[in-house]
Amino acid sequence: MGRRGRRTKEMVEIAKKRIDVLFSLAQKMAEEGNIGFSDRYVDLAFKIGTRYNVRIPGRYRSLYCRSCHSYLLSGTSSRARLNTGKLTVTCLRCGHCYRHPYLKEKKAKRGGTRIA
Repeated sequence: MGRRGRRTKEMVEIAKKRIDVLFSLAQKMAEEGNIGFSDRYVDLAFKIGTRYNVRIPGRYRSLYCRSCHSYLLSGTSSRARLNTGKLTVTCLRCGHCYRHPYLKEKKAKRGGTRIA
């Protein structure tokens, strides 16, 4: 007897394609102003990823809140602030904060403008 519910490579590829489609739809709906649909699409993509054990690609990780699974649209559903050495993104639905360092960019900019 074989195992029931076995994940095949085809299933994983289909799941990855569906995640891509759902995030593109979420972006399209957010641009039109339908944040509710965007949140639903992100939630569906997250559920597909957990069901088929597929990671959300890195290019999409900063587009949704990992706490409440809502689509982060700057100014509407999230707030972005620059602090010393870090970018702070706050989800306005649940209040969760993400901090991203940007020291490398800051040092590169400072190094490029230095007069010898």
